[in-house]
Amino acid sequence: MTSFEDFPMIEVKKMNETEVRLFALLFNLLREPKGISFQKFRNIMPRFYKNEDIESDRKKLYRDLNQLKSLGFNIKVAQFGYQSEDYFPYYLEKESISKSLQFTKEELEYLSQVLYSQEPSAEGFSLSQKLFSNHLDLLPKFAKQPKQDSKSEEEPDSSHTEKILQAIKDKRALTIQYGFESNERIIEPYRLVRKNTTDFYLLAYDRGKKSLRRFILPRITVKKESKEEFLSNLKITKEDLNFHPLQITKHPEMEISFQINPDYEDRWRLFLEGANFEKTGNEYKVKTTNQNALFQFLILSPEALVSTSEVWKESFQTYTQNWETLYQFV
Repeated sequence: MTSFEDFPMIEVKKMNETEVRLFALLFNLLREPKGISFQKFRNIMPRFYKNEDIESDRKKLYRDLNQLKSLGFNIKVAQFGYQSEDYFPYYLEKESISKSLQFTKEELEYLSQVLYSQEPSAEGFSLSQKLFSNHLDLLPKFAKQPKQDSKSEEEPDSSHTEKILQAIKDKRALTIQYGFESNERIIEPYRLVRKNTTDFYLLAYDRGKKSLRRFILPRITVKKESKEEFLSNLKITKEDLNFHPLQITKHPEMEISFQINPDYEDRWRLFLEGANFEKTGNEYKVKTTNQNALFQFLILSPEALVSTSEVWKESFQTYTQNWETLYQFV
């Protein structure tokens, strides 16, 4: 029979002033998931951070937050505009939860037996490639790629690039099917454009849409090569060849001013390459019809932003708050 001595108790002692302060600090951070600014800390914890010397309080808060970090609490500061802890709060970052499926070796072996109990379909083979990508040794030795369906011989030729290039050269229209669309489209192909190093796009006039459109090359299936000449007579402009996300038309063109941290200027200028901007002194004036494209850069590099307009700053805050709300449901 066990006795009290088998389970020694932790000695209880009175918390000192520092421990009380750290505990209260952590409790308030847990209670406010959106974060707490320095000024709010002073209001809700006046016993610890309400001295006449505000800089002394600021340093004390820094030390306390760093001590909590050293204990394993992931504390961040939300920087939605210029960096100022007076307005932008400190918060506890939520730990990311892995939502990927995990299988034991026994489970994978059972799945392989089920999948290959009979000749698998194309979908079954694709699924098995994903399931066993890192465990190919668990696939049955007899597993082979499924045979081609006889219907594939009736499918149109999947090599369409030569037909498109010939149509560009001869200025002849093409009847195509694009992606998973069921309807056919008649286009007048003007030019192939390479974006980055591997992505190819076709600039073509869509007779149905009555405008110049961009088509991702691998998604085009040529259904018919026409002898019809172009009905349109377009001149390709620099704007047509510009694939920068800031140039996508989402709203009327607007000009936004930014001051950027010098340590991030090279990265910033690389991001803006191809966009409409000018630099005057230490200020960048960016013209865009898609301001949301700027958000992604500043989410990844919030320290890059020194200052911007209050209106744009509010738009950025609204954008990040909306995403934060959405992530709470994940």
